[in-house]
Amino acid sequence: MAIVQFARFKSDKPEEMVKSAKQGKAIFEKHGAEFFRLSRFHTGAWAGEWLITTRYSSWEVYGKVQDAVTKDPAFAKLMAHTVTFAELKGRNVAVGVDL
Repeated sequence: MAIVQFARFKSDKPEEMVKSAKQGKAIFEKHGAEFFRLSRFHTGAWAGEWLITTRYSSWEVYGKVQDAVTKDPAFAKLMAHTVTFAELKGRNVAVGVDL
């Protein structure tokens, strides 16, 4: 069962979003996330907004990564910078269903 976290940001600074996402990818994957992806909505109510998706193999791994990230000074610095050009609009967690 995969655990997937979605974080949606609004920003008109695409270069900064990509640069920060690359840094975030290194941080999250270092701590055990299966992947870290950046996407941009091109249609619908969230058109123009950014989506960061991270995936974890289990709740245990999700918890360990979240704990490690909150203690990582590089992540704190990255988030402090990110809020200068982007606004967090929403965060969701989805649990995969094994078929």
